[in-house]
Amino acid sequence: MKFGIGIWALVVFISILMSGCSSIRARTEASDKKWTVYPGIQQDVKETGKLFSGERSEPDWEKGLIATILIFDLPFSAVFDTVVVPYDLYRIYTLKHLGEARESTRQPSAQ
Repeated sequence: MKFGIGIWALVVFISILMSGCSSIRARTEASDKKWTVYPGIQQDVKETGKLFSGERSEPDWEKGLIATILIFDLPFSAVFDTVVVPYDLYRIYTLKHLGEARESTRQPSAQ
């Protein structure tokens, strides 16, 4: 009985340590042109969908563990993503206008 409780305690502990991981991972993997708001939630939902659609080839017990962690991570990602929305919007807006400014300086003006 103690062994089962220890395993579940370890799973819960690891899940808590990994909370917010999707938000951070989504921001570090995103290219500048694909920057969006709420990327952590989008990544959690996308990965969970891949698990349930059969696109991933892990054993069922591993899929269950990963799905549990992703679902547990979802509210933490939502909070983290909400806190950094101003930064995301700033980055999207700044990158969009920097790209437009660079394109306009490359094109010779017609005179």
